[in-house]
Amino acid sequence: MSADEPLAVDGWLTQAAAQLTPEQHHFNRLLFAAFGTALLPEATTIAFATYLDELAAQPVEPFHNRLTQAIASLAPTPIWAEAAPLLSDPQALQQQIVDHLRTLWNGLLAGEWQRHTYTLTGMTHTINELVFSQPRWQALNPFAALRFLLQTEPTDEQLAQLAGVRRIVLVWSPHLLAYCNRFGSGDTLWVVRKFDPQMMRRDPLSRAEVLGPISALADETRLRILEWLTEQGEQRAQELIAQLESSQGNVSRHLKQLVGAGFVRERRAGDANKRYELNEAGLRRLFFLLRQLLSNQNAQSVSQQRQTERELHQVRATTSPLLHGLLDARGRITRWSSKLKDQQAMMEYVLDKFAVERSYSEKEINELLRQWYLDDDFVLLRRSMVDAGLLKRTKDGARYWREG
Repeated sequence: MSADEPLAVDGWLTQAAAQLTPEQHHFNRLLFAAFGTALLPEATTIAFATYLDELAAQPVEPFHNRLTQAIASLAPTPIWAEAAPLLSDPQALQQQIVDHLRTLWNGLLAGEWQRHTYTLTGMTHTINELVFSQPRWQALNPFAALRFLLQTEPTDEQLAQLAGVRRIVLVWSPHLLAYCNRFGSGDTLWVVRKFDPQMMRRDPLSRAEVLGPISALADETRLRILEWLTEQGEQRAQELIAQLESSQGNVSRHLKQLVGAGFVRERRAGDANKRYELNEAGLRRLFFLLRQLLSNQNAQSVSQQRQTERELHQVRATTSPLLHGLLDARGRITRWSSKLKDQQAMMEYVLDKFAVERSYSEKEINELLRQWYLDDDFVLLRRSMVDAGLLKRTKDGARYWREG
C-alpha cells in the first residue's frame, strides 16, 4: 500500500491505502522498505492474527538482531538514516511494529481477506493438483517457470531477481496484478499475482491468438506512433495528429487498433481530448505468446490435437449422428444424455461391444462398460440396458448375456 515503485493494483487496494493517515502511510513505507526482510515468518502460520501473536511474543534481542541485519545493506541511504535511530529502543520498536500491523489488519485487511479466503484456497488446491504436480512443471528452469507464473515476458528487473534462486513461491492476491520480490532472501523469489485462467489451459496456443496482436504492428503508421510514444512519452491525440501530418479519423483508427491490441494505453485528459502512452506490458505479452507458440511443448500439443481430431472424425464417420457429441476420439461415451433418443443410441452402441450368446459375470460386464463408458455411474447404463431388454440377466444378477 505504500511501495516506492509503481505497482499494478486494482481499485480496492488504492482505496485502502487512501484510508491510512499520513503517519500510518509514512511508517508503513519505512517499515517495509527498511525492515521488511526481518518480518518474513520463519514458519507457515495458519492465520495472520497468529503471525502477529508470534511476532509480539518473540524475544526482543533476536528480533532486534534481524532488524539490524535487514537495514545493514541500505547504508547510507535516506531510508537507512531514518530507520537506524529507531533501533536504539528495540522493545519500543518491536511494539510499534506489532501495533501498526495489528491496526492495519483489524481496521482494513481482515474482512477483505476473509471474503477471498475460500476462493484463494480453492485456486491453490487446483493449481497444485493440475499444474505443479505434473512432471512438465518439475522440469522447467527458473526462467521458464517465471514466464509461466507471470503469463508474460518478464522485465529485465524481474529476470535479474532470478540470480541464485532455488525456489519460487506463488502467492495468490485478489488485488495485486503481478509483483515479484525476493524480500532479501538468498534463494527464494515470491511471485504475487491475481489468478489468471490461462495458467490452467490445456489446449495449445493457436496461431490466431498471436496473429491478432502482430497484425496491429504490421503497419508503418502504427509503428511510427509507437516510436513517437517511446521517445516523447504520453501524448495528446492532437499532438499525434500533428506529428503524423494525418487526418484525425485516420489517426484515431490506428490508435484504436493499438489500444485494442494492448500496446497503447488511453485515458481522458479531463477535457474532450484523450492522452496516449506506450504500454510495454502489452509488448511483453506478445513476446511471451510468440515464445509459447514456437515452443516444443506447444508444437507437440498441436500435433496431438490434430491426431485427436482425425481419430474423432474417423469415429464419427462410423457412428450415429446422435452420438457425435457424446464420444471421444477413442470412441468412448463421455457422459449420460438426458435425451431418450440419445440414450437409445448409446445403449445400442455399447451393446455391439458384447459377444452374442456369451455369458458374462457381473464383474466382466462392469469391466466392459468401463472400457466404453467414461462416466463413473456405469451402473446406470447397465441397468438401463437391462430395463430396455437389450441385455438379459439371471434373476440373481450373477450372469448377463446378449441375445442374437
